[in-house]
Amino acid sequence: MGKGGALCGTDEAVSDQGLKENRRCTDVLFCIIFAAFWVGMIAIGAAAFSSGDPNLLYYGFDSSGYLCGASNTLWAADTDNGSATAADASVAAAAVSAPSFASRKVLHYMNVMEYSTMTLIPADSVCMEACPTTTITSGLSAASFVCKYYGKSGVSGLDGVGEWDVQYYDKLNTAAKASSLVMAGPCYPVFVSYTPVLNRCVPVPTEAQLAALQGSSNMNSTNLTTADLVSNLNSLGSSRDVIQDYLEDLIKSWVVIVVTGMLGGLVFSIVWMFFLRYFSGCMAWTTVLLTNVILIVLTIFCGLKGGLIGDDTVGVSYVTSSTNTTLVGAGGSLGVDTSSSADADVFKAATYIMAVITVVTFLFTLLMIRRIMIAVACLKVASQAIAAMPMVLFTPAIPLLMNVVFLGWSVMVAVFLYASGTIVYTSTSDPDKPSVSIKWDETLQYMSLYHLFGIFWTTQFIAGFGMMVTAGSIAAFYWNRDKMPPAPITASLKRTCRYHLGSIALGSFIVAVVQFIRAILEYVDKKTKRLQDTNPVVKFFMCCVKYCVWYLEQVLKFINRNAYILVAVKGYSYCYSAVEAVKLIIFNAGRMLAVNTVGDFLTWLGKLVVAGICGLLAFLMCDLEQYTDPTSATYLTSPILPVIVVVFVAYCEADVFLSVYEMAVDTILLSFCEDCGTSGGPKFAPPLLMSALGKSSKSHVTPSDKD
Repeated sequence: MGKGGALCGTDEAVSDQGLKENRRCTDVLFCIIFAAFWVGMIAIGAAAFSSGDPNLLYYGFDSSGYLCGASNTLWAADTDNGSATAADASVAAAAVSAPSFASRKVLHYMNVMEYSTMTLIPADSVCMEACPTTTITSGLSAASFVCKYYGKSGVSGLDGVGEWDVQYYDKLNTAAKASSLVMAGPCYPVFVSYTPVLNRCVPVPTEAQLAALQGSSNMNSTNLTTADLVSNLNSLGSSRDVIQDYLEDLIKSWVVIVVTGMLGGLVFSIVWMFFLRYFSGCMAWTTVLLTNVILIVLTIFCGLKGGLIGDDTVGVSYVTSSTNTTLVGAGGSLGVDTSSSADADVFKAATYIMAVITVVTFLFTLLMIRRIMIAVACLKVASQAIAAMPMVLFTPAIPLLMNVVFLGWSVMVAVFLYASGTIVYTSTSDPDKPSVSIKWDETLQYMSLYHLFGIFWTTQFIAGFGMMVTAGSIAAFYWNRDKMPPAPITASLKRTCRYHLGSIALGSFIVAVVQFIRAILEYVDKKTKRLQDTNPVVKFFMCCVKYCVWYLEQVLKFINRNAYILVAVKGYSYCYSAVEAVKLIIFNAGRMLAVNTVGDFLTWLGKLVVAGICGLLAFLMCDLEQYTDPTSATYLTSPILPVIVVVFVAYCEADVFLSVYEMAVDTILLSFCEDCGTSGGPKFAPPLLMSALGKSSKSHVTPSDKD
């Protein structure tokens, strides 16, 4: 096949130079395969949406095996799954009609005495329309008790009580009321108010409520102390509610996330690119110098702490004594002795290692000064290219929007796929408390794997699409500065869509396969944790395999990046471009190393700065009264998760926008290497690059190109 063949083949050398305009479609076969694959993705999505029930995830199952927020069927009567037993028949017989819990969306755990063991033993729970807020301190009433479903309570003869009612304490006889008050059922007292979190009732005790309980005669009748109550409530919180509180904090802090994460990330990313545009040379040399200075300082610090320089050895004794054995134990000592000589030995070894690294880095810097000058020149030319077509800064908006739409769709499909399983009820020792699980048949499992691979492939395809559009735009500046088309970004977008979607599909497929293998390895790693804990050889082997596959993925992504650049510039097929890119990288390893080290470090530093500033602003915003006042509707139990999300969102936004700068540098560098490989040396290189080499440009440069 030729340079534009449908499959990989051997391409003959070409003599054309510059940005190629006359092209033909490349890797057509893989474009067709990708389109066919997406037909399958759409079919899986349609099947998931038609059969899935997201209520399985959104609402909870009560202890009787019925789903809150939905209409149910009598599970014990369904014996097709082979799990029903004679014991189930008694449950079915006890229920006359199937429960319709469409209006009962929240799940409430009635018996506080079961909170401490509910992770091991299923606790009594029922579906309710609203979480209980009336406590026994206000009196013994139907509202201050939550009962078992009337049909399953063993109580009969109550007028006006439905089979699935849960608040009928006022209709019980005296004996049943007394039994309920001492936590023996069928009803259970409400000690503190509850609030819904993810459709689960969560206790929210306050000091005022506990004080009222302590002085209440009704509390004394339960044979519980407030200390016992708090202990049980805390055990529920420690096992379930921390995650739920964090998720609720996330919902309440959406304004913080939008303002500091989304908008802040956008603004500060643009500000950082502004600095790179006008101060790229200064920032590059500052980065190089600071790297050497930091290494020297770290070496001296390790030498000081290791006793090699001066006598300031590491470690201080903080040990004191105490007679309070209740506080510190029978030993009577309090504190830690850190003056061990072993720590000093560690710092001595670190000093020698850091000294070697510092010397090597310093020598490398001296030897690479010319390469660093080229790197700085590439950064400046990239800034010129972006200044010449400022709209290129917004090209990431296309893949960003595609990713948002696709990931939103894929998450919905994954949720519905998960909820397409069959509910399986398994009997336990208590016939009123079946074990509920969701079972997926073989077809659903294969559909899930297909969908997972589709996520990997499509996200890589979208990333490759963005890279190629950006590379084609920047290449127009390098090769055609004196006759740039009026709309280079639009022209690049048209070329990519018309000719090279197949090449992107092929490159993204290769990376997706490796990512899929990594996902399988992660699954195997989790399933073999116990074996790895007992067998260090297996654990070492698993770590090596995972690292090798991860490294292979990074190498393939690097090759893809440069292959996409050559496809955008020359219109070659993917395989030919990949081979040519590898050749250029090998023959220009020094230039590549210097440019990638300096350029990537500056952009990475920019991402950290943007994420750090946004995280700091999020912390300050979460410290406002509306988020710290416990009586506020937007009160946050902790700012940790919102700040983490803000930092993540800001970093992702910075990564998207600064990737334009990275792609510009890579495109200019690879184009320069390609230009240098032509007969007579570089003819299209901008003056900045030529001056870095101590040469003058030969042609294709206008005076306006000079900086």
